[in-house]
Amino acid sequence: MNDEAEPVAVATATATAQSWRAARYWDAHWQRMDRARLDALHLRRIRQIMEYAYARVPFYRRLYDRAGVKPEDVKTWDDFYHRVPFTDKPDVMADQPAEGLQFGFESISRAMRSLCYRTSGTTGVPLNEVFSSYDSLAIAQQVWAYGWWDAGMRPGDSIYFAFNFGTYVGFWTALFAAERMGLMIIPAGGLDTKARVRQILELRPDAVIATPTYLLHMAEVARAERLDLAAAGVRFLTMAGEVGPSVPAVREALRAGWGRPRICDMYGISEPLFAACECAAVDQGKANGTHVLERYAHSYVVDPGSLAPVADEAQVGEHIVTSFRLAQPLIKYRTHDLVRLQRNPDHGCGWTLAFFDGGVLGRTDQMVTIRGVNVYTTAVQSILGGQAGASPYYELHITRDSGLDAISIRVEAQPDVPHTEHGPLRQRLAHELRYRVGVSFGVEVLPPGALPRYELKSRRVFDHRGEAEG
Repeated sequence: MNDEAEPVAVATATATAQSWRAARYWDAHWQRMDRARLDALHLRRIRQIMEYAYARVPFYRRLYDRAGVKPEDVKTWDDFYHRVPFTDKPDVMADQPAEGLQFGFESISRAMRSLCYRTSGTTGVPLNEVFSSYDSLAIAQQVWAYGWWDAGMRPGDSIYFAFNFGTYVGFWTALFAAERMGLMIIPAGGLDTKARVRQILELRPDAVIATPTYLLHMAEVARAERLDLAAAGVRFLTMAGEVGPSVPAVREALRAGWGRPRICDMYGISEPLFAACECAAVDQGKANGTHVLERYAHSYVVDPGSLAPVADEAQVGEHIVTSFRLAQPLIKYRTHDLVRLQRNPDHGCGWTLAFFDGGVLGRTDQMVTIRGVNVYTTAVQSILGGQAGASPYYELHITRDSGLDAISIRVEAQPDVPHTEHGPLRQRLAHELRYRVGVSFGVEVLPPGALPRYELKSRRVFDHRGEAEG
């Protein structure tokens, strides 16, 4: 390059970078695609992934042969909804060899393996997950960026990972996305919570990532240590793994504890590498939920009992995923997550991608039915958030007495609530839960710090009915 041309090239590159940073969307082509085109693409891609799986994964060949359906038979949505069998985590576990680093539903050769993760299985045996380079580059490095970009994060911002990196996929995909976006990464693996709080105050990152419960715990520890987290100037909190941010009271507690940063939540499922994320309108209070990243997966909702598709967008149903990642194809995969799916959302963000109104409302294995009443964890969290003196830390315990199911809640009081006020708080909570949920709860108010804290997903529901029967 000659001396005269070089300043022109530098100026052009600078202008291009500035224009990119000012872009409204991370992936405008997909985020703005109209519903008819999205649905047509989904059906075509579903047929393609079925053909791929039928040819490469013996499980799918057996499954479809038993059902009397071939990939080429799926010409309409009715064919897909009513003729194609479902898959579930126990199917993947059963297809996973018992010894060695092997993978259920694997469709790639050993030479194409790029990354391996492990998550808990339904029997306590770890579920092995394998990614190809395509899965990593085309999907894992992108999904978090959609929400982060909409929230206002840009290349050069710093992000603090309050997370111990292990074989659970957890926030690894967030790490990949941070690299893809050009963020400066600050890892905090190996530090305890006090050290992390002090490091955040020292390093002043733009963003912090963790589970919602752990972010609340960090704020709690900072208060106990008489440290002001707001002084760190954190501008963004980003999180996943729990339903907390969809509960207004939890969201407000996160803002208050961290100096009122912007919040961006992600709903993810590791096995299909599925993701849904918040748009900026959610943090602005114009909506509550997450958009499905339909570039990477197809979502729909079924009745948990009949498994028939749910047409009414106001009805809660079980989320079913077909993922377009290749290493372990998951087709009509039962997530057991309960959602309300809006296929044509319009809350001012400009995204046309489907939307889970209210986020994940619970799970089919944690949606407790007590004497005919469905009890959702998000409803309980909302009620706790509206009661002065109640903290976000709670456990639900299900028991059976004389053939009747019963539910009780153990909840911590806020640190500033005197022990003498625990009785009145218990009475208020019992009344509100009975009135708003429609079933009686036993209520136990505990002192602050009585319940366990979790760095990863919190355990909220404890079902003791099998113990009683045994």
